[in-house]
Amino acid sequence: MPSLPFRRSSLLAVGLVSLATSAQAAAPSVEDALKLAPVQSGIEFDTPGADQAKNCKINPEKIGKMTAWVVRDPNGVILRQFSDSNGDNVVDTWSYYKNGLEVYRDADLNFNGKADQYRWFHTGGSRWGVDKNEDGKIDAWKFISPEEASEEVIAAIRTNDPARFQRLLLTSDEIGKLGLSKELTDKLTARVADASKAFTKLVAEGKIDAKSEFADFGGLRPGTVPAGTRGSSKDLTVYEDVWAMVLAGETPQQVQIGSMVNVDGAWKLIDGPALGGGNAALAGFFYDSAGVQPQPQGAPEQVAGNEPTEEMQKLLESIQKVDDQLATAAEDAKPALNKERADLLEELAGIAKEPAEREQWLQQMADMVSFAVQDGSYPEGLERLEALEKKLADDEASENLRTHVEFRRMQAAWGKSIAEPKADYAKIQEAWLKQLEEFVDKHKSGDHVAEALLQLAMASEFNSDNEAAEKWYRRLVADFGKSPNASKSEGAIRRLTSVGKTIPLKGADLKGANVDLAQFGGKVVLVHYWSSSSPTANSDAETIADLYKKYGGAKFDVIGVNLDYSKDEVTKFMGDHKNVLWKQLFEPGGFESRLANEMGIITLPMTILVDDKGQVVNTNLQVTELEDEIKKLLESRVANNNAPAK
Repeated sequence: MPSLPFRRSSLLAVGLVSLATSAQAAAPSVEDALKLAPVQSGIEFDTPGADQAKNCKINPEKIGKMTAWVVRDPNGVILRQFSDSNGDNVVDTWSYYKNGLEVYRDADLNFNGKADQYRWFHTGGSRWGVDKNEDGKIDAWKFISPEEASEEVIAAIRTNDPARFQRLLLTSDEIGKLGLSKELTDKLTARVADASKAFTKLVAEGKIDAKSEFADFGGLRPGTVPAGTRGSSKDLTVYEDVWAMVLAGETPQQVQIGSMVNVDGAWKLIDGPALGGGNAALAGFFYDSAGVQPQPQGAPEQVAGNEPTEEMQKLLESIQKVDDQLATAAEDAKPALNKERADLLEELAGIAKEPAEREQWLQQMADMVSFAVQDGSYPEGLERLEALEKKLADDEASENLRTHVEFRRMQAAWGKSIAEPKADYAKIQEAWLKQLEEFVDKHKSGDHVAEALLQLAMASEFNSDNEAAEKWYRRLVADFGKSPNASKSEGAIRRLTSVGKTIPLKGADLKGANVDLAQFGGKVVLVHYWSSSSPTANSDAETIADLYKKYGGAKFDVIGVNLDYSKDEVTKFMGDHKNVLWKQLFEPGGFESRLANEMGIITLPMTILVDDKGQVVNTNLQVTELEDEIKKLLESRVANNNAPAK
């Protein structure tokens, strides 16, 4: 891999320095920019051929508050973006695109010239890896989905990489934070300790080798185990009886993955893999010990974990062959291959013995077709989704399946529109929001209805239409009170209606001391929600530090609410910023933590300004606007204190 991205004296870095003066003085060439490659392997991103590259352009652009070198193809579709996120005129973020969508990013968040975090987006996935020693290898997962974790297990087996498997397992610290009883903690610790042995055993068997390929993922949908179950003190979101399908040569193999638990956004394993089904050692751990597995509300009976039939195995084998062809196929060959893959998934649905199993395959088919439409590799897929949607409306399919297919069809149409060379983004977004409104008006149940309501609420907030945002949040809470997004929506309602009111804010700071906003009476208080991974974290810290130095004391104070996913991240940031002297509340979980949900935080940074009576004055100030507002409140405070008594 070229060293260009990570040398601060590189051509790209010099080019960024020149943006402050003469933007074209040291502009990197398209050829140099396209030589750069992701640190992590296996990324599918667009790279133009030599003839097309001659007509590509690289120019400096403003992306929000960031400056970036952006490479676009002859039609203006973005291919690469190399950004300066902290304003020091040096590239620290390297983004790669496919069909105009960012699919992968290398990031240097400590600004020392080396990537330390790697993220996948859109059709690239949802993973977020952390590289603590900056050697190009992922040390831990900040985010990883169950599907991606299962794929990582198979990759680790194929390459005989115990370290790759080990970083998917629960750590002892994570086990201790789950809130389990001592008995269950001891059992879980022993089970995790045995996982590496099982991995080594399976690798030694040699039935899954370097030529084997991950084909599919299955398992009962995640369920929440509430606090109080078997002596636990916290809610846990878990996956039981997860399996992966692997094509080993010409023979499909089922690999049991076992149980997983969501830890701050990353799905972690507790078991080692095993071939075949029915391994009692991998029986569910988190559901009750009698073996009765309570399903989440609306969940079907478990059928996905059944041993596949011979007919099903043949279809899965055919799907894997199509996937192999897709990996190397020319663009003009992909539509036919994607159609074939969709046909095979529909056949699987047709031979399913249980309605829930049929639903699973049709959902996977809808997902696959929708994504293929959006990335341009199956344009006719939109008509296929429309036909499936109509068919399901006429049969006895569940409401959840119907809304799933309809929502995927809507996403496909949106993605196809946005990829058009002359796309009018404002009109497309307006049309998308109108579709979402029609969708939630038509449907009253289904997982995607809650998702659509949240998107409408958030879009309304971003458009400064707080009245509409509150309306959507309230409906989500009323109709989907058990949705994972309900508590965040309740918090957003609290925030949007907080002006003139007091708000609850209390918790432990980084040293374990209790902090309570109610105890800051008589002071103007800035509540600053932030994350060390935010592009503006450094500049915001400097600005607020100046305000704290200038006004802090008896009249003004600051409470930071950090939404990093681990304490190590914020502790490191604090160590690098000695002038950040105010209290910092922290609880693990990032955007899903209690502190984030309590006020419905959907974007960072976010500020809430509270007057000396403890009442909220403003909930959405930019950091650069703070000083003027703080001055006004402090002057008003002085005027009120000097006013003659009545």
